[in-house]
Amino acid sequence: MKENNANARAGHDSYFRSVFKAPDRAAELLRLVARNNRSLAEFLKTVDLSTLTEISESFSDTESFGYADLAFTVRIAGVGCESNDVKDGEKTKRSADLLVGILEEHKSSKDPNITAQLVKYWYHIMVKNQRNIPTVAIVFYNGKEHWELDVRTMFPDYPEYYHRIGLPFVLELVDIGDSFSTNEIRDISPKIALALVAMKYVFHGEKMQSHLRTAVKMLKELPRDEAENFLTQTLLYLKKLLPKEEKEEFKMDFIKTSEAYGYETIADAEEKALAKRYEEGDLNARREMAKALKNNGASLNLIVNVSCLSEEEIRNL
Repeated sequence: MKENNANARAGHDSYFRSVFKAPDRAAELLRLVARNNRSLAEFLKTVDLSTLTEISESFSDTESFGYADLAFTVRIAGVGCESNDVKDGEKTKRSADLLVGILEEHKSSKDPNITAQLVKYWYHIMVKNQRNIPTVAIVFYNGKEHWELDVRTMFPDYPEYYHRIGLPFVLELVDIGDSFSTNEIRDISPKIALALVAMKYVFHGEKMQSHLRTAVKMLKELPRDEAENFLTQTLLYLKKLLPKEEKEEFKMDFIKTSEAYGYETIADAEEKALAKRYEEGDLNARREMAKALKNNGASLNLIVNVSCLSEEEIRNL
């Protein structure tokens, strides 16, 4: 499925962020995918994932270049360096205060511009806002086809001489479909289990059904409201991206699955989402009307009566 729809892109990007922005879940994901990725396993040996810290600025507009999915810093693990303290005639060793930057980007289709995109993210997030630290950029991919990145050549279209110019960070590619096997679902934390099932099978809905039930059942470990909110978020994401011919079958299966565990159905979730959009749109319309009346000298009482906004809201427009 091609990412030619802005809403769909926003849907999978926001879903990925919502699941993995929490450092503990990001750390669990990294440990999980590193089992089948030798290069990432080597990286994890060098860092202390308990020090993983989100860089919240990664969500802001990176100088009109777009939005990075996630960014973190993490400390180097168990590395000593010489200090200036001298004891018994020898310099002492202390734990090195060395940081590494991590950029995480999610893709659900091949993107020939991913390297250029990551370079821009790296510059605006790491170079401009962090001290000089090495960075590892990880692209998490789920889609119909396997794809690879040329991690050594920054300018592949140029003559070979320019291929010596390297990337300013280590670039890793992770296929989410290869990151876990379905018989391991019960060994993963509930939110990550459901998210990985959703992302692994979003383009293969016919294979999703049994694994979906297993992952949904695991949500019973969470508080009711938290489980229901995450289930709704997951299934709205899935319904948006599932191929058209599979949506009705999925919808019926979800109704059965959600009702079996006492959660709201997809119809309930959609109704809530539509009501929220309506309320937001209605509020925006009333605010615009109030602004127009205010700009044309209408009295405060008249604006309150027509817009149903409070006097404070109107004064702050």
